[in-house]
Amino acid sequence: MNTQQAPYLGLLGLIALIGIICDVAADGRNSVAQSCGHYLRLSDATRAALATGYLEGVQARLKQERRDMLVPPEDRDHPIWWVLPEGEVSSENLDSALTVFCKYTGNKKTNLPVAFSSISERKDGKPRVAAASAEGRSDTGRAILVASLRCSNYLSTPENEKAHFIYGYSLGAKAIGAALKTSSEKWVAVWPDADNQAVKANLDAVCKQSRYPDESIRDVLSLVTAQMRTEKRVATGGK
Repeated sequence: MNTQQAPYLGLLGLIALIGIICDVAADGRNSVAQSCGHYLRLSDATRAALATGYLEGVQARLKQERRDMLVPPEDRDHPIWWVLPEGEVSSENLDSALTVFCKYTGNKKTNLPVAFSSISERKDGKPRVAAASAEGRSDTGRAILVASLRCSNYLSTPENEKAHFIYGYSLGAKAIGAALKTSSEKWVAVWPDADNQAVKANLDAVCKQSRYPDESIRDVLSLVTAQMRTEKRVATGGK
């Protein structure tokens, strides 16, 4: 290397470093991965926690949906294929598809909600749903995941993984709500009008109670959401 090249290369290195610092700072606002670039820097376990949370959020939203799912999950017209990639419904498959997308040149600044939408199997048309019959909702097509994650498992995981699980849960619930065009006042039954940290703090507190260690996170989050919604109504005078 000649001495004339050194200042030029040093400037390039400085520009690259500034870009990385800005990317980290932007992502760090909420202490969770906001973009593809940040997602790729997460540990395997943290990416798995985010993907697991996303799937749990999708399942929770489907369970609360007032309309009937007219087809089972394996049918391409089921709502989940507007929010999940092709293949098996698993955190491993979701993480793999998202990682591949995020590694493409130009995608590293893409925010995660857009990234999840981009890897979904379906991009057009609309899910096959209908108003529930007079007898009520059927169970057809509602169950896509077994509720296996318990409070005891959740509490034993590192804080960063818990934060990304909650973040993923919010993204999944909002994604399926958007696919089903569910009004915001209806899907607050799944995700409260609160930030991730507030939901996490409430979930941590409830899970630590002696009666909840074997309860599923999905059920406990439903309880937490209901409590937070009630508290907000009381605080705002019922509004």
